[in-house]
Amino acid sequence: MWKKGSALLLALMLLLTGCAGEASLVRDAMVASLEKHNYDFEGTIKLTGDIDKLPAALGKQQQDKESAAILAAVQAGVTVKGTVLDTKNMKFNVEVNDDKLLREKQFWTGDKKAALEVVINDGKLFAKTPLDQKYLLFDTNVINAAALGENVKVDAAKIKEYQDKMNKLAIDFMKKYFATYGYKLSNAKNLGTETVQLPNGEKVKATHVAVNLDAKELINMFFYTANDAVTNQEVKKFAIEMMVLSNSLNEELLNPEKKTSEAEKRAVAEAMVTAGLAKAKQWLDTEGKKQTPEQLLEKAKQNGFHGVTLNMDFYITEEKLPVRQKSTLNVTFQVPEMKQPLTIGLESDQYSYNFNKATKYDVPSKDAAVTLDQLKQDKKALDAFREKGFLRVFAEKALEEHQALEQFKAMEQETKK
Repeated sequence: MWKKGSALLLALMLLLTGCAGEASLVRDAMVASLEKHNYDFEGTIKLTGDIDKLPAALGKQQQDKESAAILAAVQAGVTVKGTVLDTKNMKFNVEVNDDKLLREKQFWTGDKKAALEVVINDGKLFAKTPLDQKYLLFDTNVINAAALGENVKVDAAKIKEYQDKMNKLAIDFMKKYFATYGYKLSNAKNLGTETVQLPNGEKVKATHVAVNLDAKELINMFFYTANDAVTNQEVKKFAIEMMVLSNSLNEELLNPEKKTSEAEKRAVAEAMVTAGLAKAKQWLDTEGKKQTPEQLLEKAKQNGFHGVTLNMDFYITEEKLPVRQKSTLNVTFQVPEMKQPLTIGLESDQYSYNFNKATKYDVPSKDAAVTLDQLKQDKKALDAFREKGFLRVFAEKALEEHQALEQFKAMEQETKK
C-alpha cells in the first residue's frame, strides 16, 4: 500500500537506479520488492521546511489560531501501519500525529489519536474510524458500472483478468528495461552495513545506500531517459502490448459485438505508438536541444522556482529486500507575494518486513458495512457514523454528489426525449 501511495517517488527511484555501481543494488532491491506482494509495513510522512514562515511570507501579519493548528498538523504528519497480502488485498491504519484541529472542530473525540482504518479486498474499499459503528464501503465494480452507463455490462472477472495481464506486463518490462538502463548518477554512495531495527522487534543487517539529486541532475536524467525511450525497442514493444490489452478490454466492455482480430488491434497499436515516438523524437531533436540545463534552471528561477533536491536512503538486506526507505524532497520557490524564497519539503520514512509472511486480518462482513446505495435508500443508515465525525461528513458529501449525478442523468434523458 505504502508503495502505491508513494508511486511518484518509487517510479523515480526505479528510473534513477538502473545505473551501475551502488545504485544498481537499489535497482535490484526495488525490482525484487515488486515480486514480493506479501509484507507488513510501517512509516511516517510529513511536511518539513519553512512551513511556519509561509503565512508571513504571503503577507499575513498575524497568524490566526486555525492556521497555526493546520501548520502544526502537517508538520507532525501521519503514521501509516498495515499489511499487504497481495496487490489487491491489504489493510492499513492512518493515524494523525497532531489531531488538535480535528478535536477543536469536533470531528474527533476520545483518548486515542484521530485514525482511519482502510481494508481493500479485491475491488472493494472499506473505511472506518474507531468512533463509527460500521464501515463505509465503496465497490469499484459498482462504481465502474455506473461510470460506464446502465447499458454496459461489467464483467468483473474479465476486468480482473486484464488487470493481472497488465500488471505482469509492467513488472516484466521494468525488470528488463532497468537492467540495462545506462544513466550514471553523480552522487550515489555506499555508506556501509548497518543494523536496522524493524517494527516487529527483529534486527537485520542491511547495506545503506544514499542517493542525492538536485534540479540539474533531474533535468539531465529526464532528457537521457526521454532520448533513450524514443529509440529503445523494449519501450516500443511494451507500449504496443499495453495498448493492445487496453483496447481489447475496452472492446469487451463497450463494444462486444465488434470482434476486432488480434492482428488488427496490434496493427492499430503499432501505428499509434510509432507515430507518438516519432513525434517525441522530433521534439527532442529540435526544441529539446535549444536550451541547456543551466538555461532551463535560470528560466525556472525567473518564474519563482529556485531549486529542488531529492535525498533518498535505502537499507537493503543480503536477499536484496528494501527493509527501510527514507526520502526527503525539498522545493525552494518564491511567488510574487513573497519577499524571499522559502523551502517546503516532503519527508517519508518507511519500514517493510515479514516478507511472504504478512500478518493475517479479517475482511469486514457485508452486514458490517454501509454502501452509498444504502445511504441513498435510507438516510437513517448515516447513523452508523458518528454525527460530527469526518467520515460522516465525507459520506454526506459523497451522497450529495451521487444524487446530483443521478439528477443530471435524469435531466439528460428527458432532454433526449
